[in-house]
Amino acid sequence: MKQSKKRTANSLLRAAYVLSGLIVLGALILLLVSVVTAYGADTNADRLPPAPDYALSKVTVWDGEGIPDADVYLTGQTRPYVSAIRYLLPPANKVGDQDIALLMQLSDGTTRTENAVLSIQEAVMHYELGTTPSASDLLGEEYADAVLSQPVSSFTELGSYPVDVTFGDKTLPFTMVVQDTSAPVVALKETLNFYLNQHLKPEDFVETCLDVSPVEYHFSEQPVTAVEGSYPIQIIATDDAGNSRTLDAVYNISGDGEPPVFQGLEKMRTIAGIPIDYLHGVKAIDGKDGEVEVRAEEPADFSIRTAGTYKIKFTSTDKAGNTATESVELEVLPNLDQVKELSEDDVLRMGDYIVKSLEDGTEKTDQRAFLKKLYYQVQNHMVYVDNKDILDWQYAAVVAIYRGYGDCRNYYAYARLLLTCAGFENMMVEHEKQNEWSNAHYWNLVKVNGAWYHFDTTPRIKRFEFFLMTDAELDAYSATDGNCFERDRSLYPSTPA
Repeated sequence: MKQSKKRTANSLLRAAYVLSGLIVLGALILLLVSVVTAYGADTNADRLPPAPDYALSKVTVWDGEGIPDADVYLTGQTRPYVSAIRYLLPPANKVGDQDIALLMQLSDGTTRTENAVLSIQEAVMHYELGTTPSASDLLGEEYADAVLSQPVSSFTELGSYPVDVTFGDKTLPFTMVVQDTSAPVVALKETLNFYLNQHLKPEDFVETCLDVSPVEYHFSEQPVTAVEGSYPIQIIATDDAGNSRTLDAVYNISGDGEPPVFQGLEKMRTIAGIPIDYLHGVKAIDGKDGEVEVRAEEPADFSIRTAGTYKIKFTSTDKAGNTATESVELEVLPNLDQVKELSEDDVLRMGDYIVKSLEDGTEKTDQRAFLKKLYYQVQNHMVYVDNKDILDWQYAAVVAIYRGYGDCRNYYAYARLLLTCAGFENMMVEHEKQNEWSNAHYWNLVKVNGAWYHFDTTPRIKRFEFFLMTDAELDAYSATDGNCFERDRSLYPSTPA
């Protein structure tokens, strides 16, 4: 019993010694690990950067700059830890993004490989026509100090143009692409009322349009005009760059859709300085309203005293609001040398202009009073000069208007022109010469209120006025002045007694 207790005590003592030894050994191992760890931390502190990556993930350059050195991928944070860097394989010198590998030798003698991207950007700038971009707008904020070889404002048309760009001490060739990517800004008319069978154009719907290039319009489908009513329509506006805008509208169709039709429009001529009546012989006939008013408009650069060819615009509007418009050439000839180019209507237009300038209502209420105005218009405009014009009466009338002087042929011709344009029936009377040395003479007979009267505007020394004289009155004077009014009476109607 005692031996058994002794063996048990010895076993416990041996176990205590073993446990104590294990504890001491564990403590020594822990101490050694801590020392090694501390030493390792001290020796690696100078070579491991705080960031996980040693290089930039992407570098961008312009086409034409060439492949950059590999060290552009290093940042200020990692550069102290890298003693050398190179591309693992040479990058391709082409536009676009490409994956590359960077081989670095670290300052502790070890090597490291980083993956990155080299982006070679096309040397192209895009300029939106109508804007005023800066260098940073065209190239990016990092290129705010770049200088272009010519100002952006010099590019005024769509297209691609060469331009040099300077970045510090480096100049690269670029392409400036002048573009328009904005759709036209269009406003439609507030009132879209049209007429039956009216030929509609997209422009009839447009009030204003803003765009940097010309704009064309078209309908999404052909508009309906054959039946009265309200119809939806789409107008599509497209500029030269292909930008489009579609606008929805509703238009109304009602009433007469046919504009008046012009009659009598033809090319006109006159002599510089002689105005004409553009409406001579011109009418506008409407299918429902009959004859409607015609208006004539001269161009802004028109001058009756300046030779040249002008466009006279004629317009006529019926009661339904349909307007007809047409332009006719007016040729202003430089002087009388071209008088033979005038037609009879050209001369009548000159007379119509003068007659209308004299009208004040008396021509409708008192024919004799209006004839008096025509009579004095001829006499006050002209001075008698022996002219010996032998051409036709129209030429003689133009000479009288242009020069303001002439002999009895010119007085007669000018009076004939005004009488004809005023609507008075008239004829020429010729002096019957009794011998070779007798003077020729011409004057007019005019019909007033159904009766014929002599109308001679040529002044004489003995008497200035021969206005609406009867045969008896004219013959009485003729007897006192060498039978100056002798004539073949069988050729002319008689006047009242």
